[in-house]
Amino acid sequence: MNAAPLLEVRDLKVSFPTARGMVRAVDGVSFRLQPEEALGIVGESGCGKTVTALSILRLFGPATRVRIEGAVLFQDRNLLKLSRKEMLQIRGVQIGMVFQDPLTALDPVMPVGEQIAESIRFHLHFDPKRARARTLELLDLVGIPDPRQRIDDLPHSFSGGMRQRLVIAMAIACGPKVLIADEATTALDVTVQAQILRLINDLRRELSMALIVITHDLGVIAATCENVQVMYAGKAAEYAGVAHILEGGSHPYTQGLMRLVPRLDQDRHHRLRPIDGTPLTVVDAWQGCRFAPRCEHAWERCRVDEPGLLPLGPDHASACWLVEEPSRRSADRRAANYQPGAVDHVS
Repeated sequence: MNAAPLLEVRDLKVSFPTARGMVRAVDGVSFRLQPEEALGIVGESGCGKTVTALSILRLFGPATRVRIEGAVLFQDRNLLKLSRKEMLQIRGVQIGMVFQDPLTALDPVMPVGEQIAESIRFHLHFDPKRARARTLELLDLVGIPDPRQRIDDLPHSFSGGMRQRLVIAMAIACGPKVLIADEATTALDVTVQAQILRLINDLRRELSMALIVITHDLGVIAATCENVQVMYAGKAAEYAGVAHILEGGSHPYTQGLMRLVPRLDQDRHHRLRPIDGTPLTVVDAWQGCRFAPRCEHAWERCRVDEPGLLPLGPDHASACWLVEEPSRRSADRRAANYQPGAVDHVS
């Protein structure tokens, strides 16, 4: 892509102090988001997906001890350098976010219409009457039945799927250029999940928004995204188009994730194969590839040198030494060199 990116994350590092030392929740993540592009960020729980999203908008509370390094460029402005007052003109206005749990995102004692209108009045300076009219439009846009009857209801009177629609309405109320959806369908059943994904896709096209989808569900990625960044232990493991990822990807971690997805073309007796071991938490110094303790292709170099994203083609890169030495995938070499648990600092 030659066009200037709408959002660019450069070498983002996010650390939290703990009794064991500084935990690097995100360690050198970079990606670009083009206007109207849909980018998926996928990985196991604890790999740094949500921390990446929260860092873009600097949504850590004042009591949270966090160190953020790198750059987050939005329309050529580094969001990490803006004042708190300047960030108020970005959050909700230019970049909206759909949070994982609508129960905690909504105030339980405030009417839902007032919660949406509050953002419109604050950011767009609408008078109360005009803000209420805009709120009714948004409730109708996201598919809330009888918006005039429901606008003054409290969140508890809505189902889980309807509450998620309300959170989406809040996120798009001011017409953002970027929408971040953080596990927006995790707590929903599959039928409602499909409705929410369809709604997000329709809104993206109608409002000409770029989209970042954060999820551990590759089915959600398939339904919404064009490009995918796979994360593991705070770093990018692979970046590719969604078709390549769904075909199995190139990084052993991506391939392991795909082996956990049931397929209709598999025999009904086929057993899903989990990835051995558990994700790690990186504390203090680290040596070698972070996936090496769980990788069936690991050899000596993997335990000594940590690979960056190595190019495999246009818009495709993998953080794996197999890019340079693909012959290492052979079964004989794998059996000879694979040593689970060879790297320390595993949580």
